[in-house]
Amino acid sequence: MRDYYVLLGGFGSGKSELALNMAVNQAREGQCMLIDLDVVNPYFRTSERQDVLDKAGVELISPPYSMKKIEIMSLSPRVYAAFAPGEGTVIFDVGGDHIGAVAIGQYNPNFNQIPPEKLHVLFVLNPRRPVAADPESAWALLEKVKGVSRLQVTGLVNNGNLGEETQAQHLLEGYELVKTLSERTGIPVWGSCGTQTVLKEFKSLAKEKGLEEKYIGRMYPIEILMHRSWEKFLKEGL
Repeated sequence: MRDYYVLLGGFGSGKSELALNMAVNQAREGQCMLIDLDVVNPYFRTSERQDVLDKAGVELISPPYSMKKIEIMSLSPRVYAAFAPGEGTVIFDVGGDHIGAVAIGQYNPNFNQIPPEKLHVLFVLNPRRPVAADPESAWALLEKVKGVSRLQVTGLVNNGNLGEETQAQHLLEGYELVKTLSERTGIPVWGSCGTQTVLKEFKSLAKEKGLEEKYIGRMYPIEILMHRSWEKFLKEGL
């Protein structure tokens, strides 16, 4: 049976970047389907990088008319194909905050049919985004997202970053955030994300400061695929 990953979190937490990287990586091992379920913010979505996904052999399912200079806030009926019997991996990139997470709640009967060991619901946290910059606001958002998505979060993701300006210190801030949230909720830390260079620096910093491995999780390397450089944006646009 397929493995399912659902990425939830606040606006700007880095869900789409992580979803893209996970999809490309999973496609190297077998079939992979990426579902763009963001009907809230049409300007930052995985569908922007269909070129990367096509090259990697990832099947993309996105909202009708996405990336066609017109936006209709509806979901493709093809989403239901993700729940049909098959092999490989299915990744859901869900819209930001509890508002965006409402979209996935309608598929609750389908998710209920998936064995627990095959369903990974990840809550992505970035302390550099004000909506979840501290334990209290992060916990409040988590509870709202859980309520409307009708899913139980199985892992926390430390994605403390500032795009191309990310340093190991930002992951250290993220570590403190996910550690506190994990202790409060009992939800384990799935992993910490960053470029190879940043993760290498963070690993040294973690050893130096004696950070607990269970609050670091796996070191998950990512490439910056969304190209969110403001210099590039001002010069070339999206």
